[in-house]
This record gives sequence, C-alpha cells and structure tokens, in this order.
Amino acid sequence: MDKTRVVIGSYNVENLFAKKDIAPGNKTRPKSEASQAALAENLRQADADIVALQEVSSKETLDKFLKAQDLAAMYPHVAHIPGNSERGINVAIISKYPFETIVTHKDSTFPLADGSGQTRFSRDFLRADVDVDGVPGADVTVYTTHSKSRRPSPPGDTPAHVQRLSEAKAMREIAEKEMRPYPGRLFVITGDLNDNTDDASVQAILNPPEGGEPWRDSLEHLPADDRNTWPSSPQRGGRHAPEQFDHILYPDSKHEQLKESKIHRYDQSTDGTIRNVSAKASDHLMITAEFEITK
Repeated sequence: MDKTRVVIGSYNVENLFAKKDIAPGNKTRPKSEASQAALAENLRQADADIVALQEVSSKETLDKFLKAQDLAAMYPHVAHIPGNSERGINVAIISKYPFETIVTHKDSTFPLADGSGQTRFSRDFLRADVDVDGVPGADVTVYTTHSKSRRPSPPGDTPAHVQRLSEAKAMREIAEKEMRPYPGRLFVITGDLNDNTDDASVQAILNPPEGGEPWRDSLEHLPADDRNTWPSSPQRGGRHAPEQFDHILYPDSKHEQLKESKIHRYDQSTDGTIRNVSAKASDHLMITAEFEITK
C-alpha cells in the first residue's frame, strides 16, 4: 500500500488587511510590515503543506503578501472566496499541492440551535480537496472556518454562543454528507472556533448528542494548560485567560493516520533579525497535524 504524509496547519493570522481593504469608519488597521515579516517567518519555520488561514481580507492582499515575503513559490495554490463578514475578515487555504475542488458554503442556511430561525456561517465554511501525490483524484479535504466571536451580540441579534453552536452542528453535518461518497479520504475541519475543546460548540462536532462516530481534536494528547493557542503571548490577552480557540478535528476512524500534532511558538527568526516571532505575527499561535495518507 502506498503511503505519503501531509502536514496540515491552521492559523488565525490576525487582520491580514491592506489599507484599501478597510471600509470607511472601520477601526481595523493595516497589518504592519514588521508583523507581516514575522508572520512569514512563522509560516516558513512551521513548513506545513496545507495551511488554513483565518482573518484574511482579500485574495489580492493575500497574494501580495505571499509574493512580497517570498512565499509564493512555497504556496503556489490559493483558495479564497469572500464570505459573510461585514468587516471583511475571510478565510483562505494555501497549499504546496494543487486543488482538485474548492467549495464555499457561505450561502448555506441551517437552523439556529435554539430553534428561533435560520442562519448562515459568520464568515464561510470553505472546503478544498487537495491532490497530494500527483495521481489524479483528491487525497485530503480541508475545511476551514472562523466561528462567531465571543463578543456579546447586539440587542435583538442571535446570542454569540447560539450562533457558534449552530455553525458547529452545520459543519459536522455538511462534512459528513459531502465526504460520504469518499469513505477512504482523509478530511479535517480546521479553524478558529472561538471555543475550547470541552465547550458546547466544539463538542457538537466531536460528540454530537444525536450520536454517530466520535471525532478527535489533534491536540487532545496535550495537558489542558498546554493546548492554549490564544493569546500568543500573555501580554496580548489582557484580562482574558488563555484559551484553545484553534483546532484541527477529524473522525476517530482516521486517528491511526495522525502521526504528530503541535503548537508552533517561535521566539526568533532563523537569521536572528526578528524577535518574538509568533507574538509579533498574530494574537493566535499556529497549529499543525501530520497525517499519513494511504491508498
């Protein structure tokens, strides 16, 4: 049986915006050159094959960043579709390997968990089918999303925790339905879920109350205090305690294919010119999971 390995990453890159991406009156600032350089260094050192990104504004800005930071050759394949965020914080996937299919679910509707109506994803639930081995046909499917923030919703709007739970239920349902025709394919749900593994929304993916196959969190082997991915440094969290907001989730039946998973924290660039790399790059830490793909 042929085997190959693929490293999948998830990374909230914190407002990868250019000035032109910011709507009038919005308080978001363009990502500084220093932060972009640190972000690029983090991506180079992590060296994942496929990286799901959150908080990316436009494809043009992402392409410009990759080119300016000498990452375009490393990640020649870019999936980016504008989603539902009014602020324009979108999700994207960059890859060393070509995409067979790119699918957006930004227009999908699904029930609110409290039964009060219908909703859509806060940003998107972006899917990319990736050809890793060069043989026609996808070998892995990566889904990525950026769930509703924990900030209180305006009066009259759906509570944030209800929206996150609703999105999570929809993610699991969509992924299982779409992957049913491909029983041997590895697939993962990645992203900034704005909740910890034991919170209701993430549990709705891992262990839905309706039953079904259990799923796993790639960082579950770490002690709870060592799984935190936000904030990237204690100084950035302010009064908030550290949390594990970033996840790579997969079905239990694929667990033997997981070979390594970790959180990436870099203090210095390889050439010594950038200090506090990970903290300067983003308020989140990047995570990766290495899987073996069998055919």
